[in-house]
Amino acid sequence: MSGSYDDSMIDVSSDSFWEVGNYKRTVKRVDDGNRLCNDLMNCLHERARIEKSYAQQLTEWSKRWRQLIEKGPQYGTLERAWGALCTEAEKVSELHMEVKAALMGEDFEKLKNWQRDAFHKQMIGGFKETKEAEDCFRKAQKPWAKKLKEVDTTKKTYHTACKEEKLATSRENNSKLENNNNPELQKKLQDKVEKCEQEVQKSKERYEKSLEELDKVTPQYMENMEQVFEQWQQFEDKRLCFFKELLLEVKQHLDLSTNHKFQTVYHTLEDTISAADAEEDLKWFRSNHGPGMPMNWPQFEDWSIDLNRSLSRREKKKPTDGVTLTGISQTGEQQAKSSSSLTVPASTAPAGSNPFEDDEDGEEEEEDTVEERTLDNGSPLLVKKEEGKIASSMEKTQDWSDEETGGNPFSTDTNGDGNPFEEEPTSPLVSVPVRALYDYEGQEQDELSFKAGEEFIKVGNEDDQGWCKGRLKGGQVGLYPANYVEDIQ
Repeated sequence: MSGSYDDSMIDVSSDSFWEVGNYKRTVKRVDDGNRLCNDLMNCLHERARIEKSYAQQLTEWSKRWRQLIEKGPQYGTLERAWGALCTEAEKVSELHMEVKAALMGEDFEKLKNWQRDAFHKQMIGGFKETKEAEDCFRKAQKPWAKKLKEVDTTKKTYHTACKEEKLATSRENNSKLENNNNPELQKKLQDKVEKCEQEVQKSKERYEKSLEELDKVTPQYMENMEQVFEQWQQFEDKRLCFFKELLLEVKQHLDLSTNHKFQTVYHTLEDTISAADAEEDLKWFRSNHGPGMPMNWPQFEDWSIDLNRSLSRREKKKPTDGVTLTGISQTGEQQAKSSSSLTVPASTAPAGSNPFEDDEDGEEEEEDTVEERTLDNGSPLLVKKEEGKIASSMEKTQDWSDEETGGNPFSTDTNGDGNPFEEEPTSPLVSVPVRALYDYEGQEQDELSFKAGEEFIKVGNEDDQGWCKGRLKGGQVGLYPANYVEDIQ
């Protein structure tokens, strides 16, 4: 035992647990355990924020794209398949919100409660467990440390005596070499050497005795230190086991692959996409927008004077009873828009009714060929009659519009030279500054292109299809998706 101790004393850089004061690393582990609880709680809290942010982004993405899909040209089963992506995002968003709730409501709270029960703060600062560990180790090490201090003292005394003895011997030898014939000096040097040798022998015996006494208390010292160390090993073992258990629960909450709801989301998504049928969509489009649509083909209708008088132009001005044609005239002196309305009866009108008859004169103006009528704004209208059936050439708008207006501003020729942005007289004028939320590249000639963050003016309200009219800073006017911008407050 003494030999091993001598080796440890020679190695002054020894970092052994058995060295005096090195138990403080074990004591510090108690404080580190409390700090690790705080670190793990911060870790879970940050992950919960990420889960919440991701869920919110999925919801916003789903909402925006669902609106675009519903307002877009896609139709049929493929539209449902595309929309299923938005449904998947909403369901996954809900699952990630559940993960966030589990992390904060279960895992975080469980760790917080365990920390409160395991670490007890003192009024003077620090933790009760830290002070207890410090006191236990100090008590176990105190007897051995006292003996070790005695060993260090006797060792220093012995080493000092050896040094003095060597110095006295050296002086005596030098005196002999110098042939000093002074007998008194020689006698004094010799006595000094003998005295130093005796002191070395005594200090050596005390040094060896103190080592023996240290060796005797060392086994008890090791046993006491082992007991205290094992006590705080068990304390740390509780923390390590609890952390492992908690991390496994966190894993269960994060692992959506084992969640039956998560699996159901993707099974439903796959089934919806797989159910998309191009043939069915083509049949639907044919039936609703193609040759498969029903048609009220023109048939011979008898003329009735009673029905003709009851269905006058004044009674047909209701917008639900027919189609209103609006003509716009414009002169060089006055740029104001004037409109006149002509109501064309629906195809279900009684046979022989004359929608263009004026009730004010009450006379029937019929000819077998072509009759020229004048609208309220002075524009001519050509009406063709044959056998009581009135046919109006509404395709050729130049027959009834003023030649000075340059044609109907609402009609677009095959070259796309018409003005699609001409405002109707009844549309309200708006001028609202807006800011683009996303980049948009116009797909048609009448659409605007802009970048996210760009500001321009909204000059028309949103229509039924979700489009607005705007004017860029360069003066260009065109259409854009209403949900791509926000009003500037």
